[in-house]
Formats: sequence, C-alpha cells, structure tokens
Amino acid sequence: MRTFGTMLVAVLLLTGFCSCEKMILDDDPAGSIEPEGNVVIRANVYDIVPFDKTRAGQLIGDYCTKLCFVVFEDGVQKKKILQKKGDDGFGQVSTTLPEGNYQLLVLAHSSTSNPSLAKPDFIQFKNADGFSDTFYYYGNLVVAAEPKTYDVTMQRATSMLRVIITGQLPAELSRIRVYYTGESGVFNAVEGWGGSVNSKQYIFYDVAEQAAPLTLEAYTFLRDDLGSLDVTLTAYDAKDYVIAERTLENIPMKNRMVTEYSGALFSSSSVNELGFTFTGETDWEVYQHLSD
Repeated sequence: MRTFGTMLVAVLLLTGFCSCEKMILDDDPAGSIEPEGNVVIRANVYDIVPFDKTRAGQLIGDYCTKLCFVVFEDGVQKKKILQKKGDDGFGQVSTTLPEGNYQLLVLAHSSTSNPSLAKPDFIQFKNADGFSDTFYYYGNLVVAAEPKTYDVTMQRATSMLRVIITGQLPAELSRIRVYYTGESGVFNAVEGWGGSVNSKQYIFYDVAEQAAPLTLEAYTFLRDDLGSLDVTLTAYDAKDYVIAERTLENIPMKNRMVTEYSGALFSSSSVNELGFTFTGETDWEVYQHLSD
C-alpha cells in the first residue's frame, strides 16, 4: 500500500456501524446504527488545494458530501456505514468489533449515489451517478480488548480534466457531453490506483442560455502516475440534434492533478467548426500551458 501524502484535518462525530452479524446497507435506517462501541474511527483531513483553487477547507464537509466506512476481514466485507453531509456525526463512527485484524476503507466523495463497496480493490462509480473529487484511506485495523480511537488520514484518489469554453456560443446550444476514455471509473484502494477496467466515462452539462466561459469538469482514476485521455465533446440543441463535435486525443494527465483545456468551442463563422486550443494544468496550483 502506498503512503499517504499531505492532506485534510476534520472532526468527525459519533454514529456507528451495525453489529458484527448485521451489515448496514444503503437503505438501512439510521436507527440500526450503534451509538457506542469499542472502536471509534475518525477521518482526518489536512489542508488540500481544492479543484476550484479557493482556500483549502478545514472540515471533511468542505470536500465531500458522502462518506463510506467499510471494515473487511480477509477481503470479505464485515461492516459498513454510509453517511451524508448534514447527518449527525458526519465523519466519525463508533462500532463494536471482536478482537482481531481487519482492513479499513474510508471513502469520501460527492457523487449522487455511493459506488460498489463489496471489494476494496474494485470500487466502481457509475456514469448515471456522476464522478466527483474522491478521497480515500485503506489500511490495517487491529482491534484489541481495550476501546480505542483510530484517526485515519485520507488522500485524493482522482485526477481531473477541466474544459473551459470561451468565445461566442450559438443560441441553439442546449447541452454538451464530455465523453472520455483511456483511464478508469473504477478505483483500487488496496493499490491506490485506478482499476484495470478501461472505462467509458461521460457527463452531460446543461448549458442552455449560459454565456461563455463555460467550465466543464470530468474526473477519473489514473492507473499510474502519468496517463492520458481521449475526449469527445459533443454539442446538442434542445431537440438533441448534434450541432458540433470534436475529438481530442492523448490529453496528458497526472495522478491527483488537473489538466486544463481551454479555448473556443465554436468558430465565429459556423457552429459546425470547432476552434479549440489546448492549455494544460498538471497541478492543483501550478499551470502548464500547451497549444495545438
């Protein structure tokens, strides 16, 4: 397992896992959570440079809207609790576990729904739920007879492509699809990389009556420190007719960093001619500018 870099600081309050015999599922009521236990887990978050480059937050809720705490034993899921921003105890859980050696996964994200969590090496997000900035911790959890509080530090798992569309937009423009391949929508928390699946990821942006510049963001999990994406940008009118499309190949990506692509989506002469220029950002804070 890879060491975790500098990250987030957060206070996480008390809720709990279910008992050893009963797993908390996505639709389990809050009343099934134990109020206290012999194991308390707090997800700590240190200052991180956020994607929008505003001041780094101090609470876990500054970075995500959902938290998943999952305990495994020899790769088998034993306990799970799912929290959402606004819940009492967001960020801290208490549970009872028999003495023994376990593995702990803590996942923070802001997708519409939680990903698959049955296996720590195959955490799959769905296009329908969207992809978001994602943070994680995975490590050993040794439970002894005496109660203990475990502070875990999460790190960013995602890389992000940011497309900034400048210039004049056609009046008939209704939405834009960002379709991208080359990396993964699956995360392997055991190794700290994207999964082996070469996912076909996409996100739709409703942009009717909006003015440039438009900012479109797409998240992915890289399978190595460096990667690349092939991206197709498709513009639709209100009847879902395609009015423009452009494919961009081999856009360079860096793990846990941003690549930014900016320029005019449409030429001034015709909505069927796209005039992209490429600029790249390979760090949350430091920009690298390229052109094609």
